[in-house]
Amino acid sequence: MSAEELDQKCDLILKEPEIRFAGFLDMMGNLVAGSFSDGVKPLKDDNERKKMFIEAVLRIRTRQDFDENLGPVEYAAARRKNVVTFTFLYGDRVLFISAEPNVDIDKTARKVMSLLS
Repeated sequence: MSAEELDQKCDLILKEPEIRFAGFLDMMGNLVAGSFSDGVKPLKDDNERKKMFIEAVLRIRTRQDFDENLGPVEYAAARRKNVVTFTFLYGDRVLFISAEPNVDIDKTARKVMSLLS
């Protein structure tokens, strides 16, 4: 998928009011497409976000070691005090999403998976 098509997917996801950020990462943790919702103030600077993206990709790759026995991970989520983060494997990319801390994790994940299909 081209960067433009990935940006279109992000724009669709960012229409959801609970989503703060949506971006696609390559397998090195580089942001390929995506952005913050309008008016959202980032909680981390560019360098900290890059570290977070690399860590997210590493977690996805590590989890893949268990796919044969357990099946592939549909998504992973972490609830923190100020934000909920989600990761989804999407082809050869990782979709990284941050959402408001009060979201219903399963409902939001299902919504995102529906928007991706």
